[in-house]
Amino acid sequence: MKAKTIEGMKNEMWEKAFEDTSNDRERIIALALHLGADEKTNPYLDFQDMDGYIGNDYLVYTDEEADEAVREYIEETVWAFSPSFLQIHTGVDSNTIKQIQNTQLDSPNEVLTAMIKDFDWFVEDAVCCDGRGHFLAQYDHEENYVSFSNEEGKNVTYFIYRVD
Repeated sequence: MKAKTIEGMKNEMWEKAFEDTSNDRERIIALALHLGADEKTNPYLDFQDMDGYIGNDYLVYTDEEADEAVREYIEETVWAFSPSFLQIHTGVDSNTIKQIQNTQLDSPNEVLTAMIKDFDWFVEDAVCCDGRGHFLAQYDHEENYVSFSNEEGKNVTYFIYRVD
């Protein structure tokens, strides 16, 4: 039987850490790197715990996924936007918008969303003003990112948002 080197054992542990995770390997690596760990400085990082962080404490998205998630969030929270911002995108007086926001309608969100002239521009403008982190990172409103080379040697970037 061939003796294992320490480096070989570390690599084996690193590989084994991903066997029972529900999120994909790259997302776990991205979050681990964001939190300051890597296979050389902390080979004993508990990746099952790290996997549990994704979706509970952190969101880890590609650029496209982050764009989709922020759009969905904005669609659900149009009612919470400032009347002056909504006025720009609806052409409706901000006092009227305040009245709609303060009414006991079942869904002021639907009413306000229907009034927006160009929803794509609305989302783009909201993200431009506040950033995706403002909407997706409930904990600190920060958008972080990690870039690295994956197993195929392709550079990948993941955007990380802390939610709890």
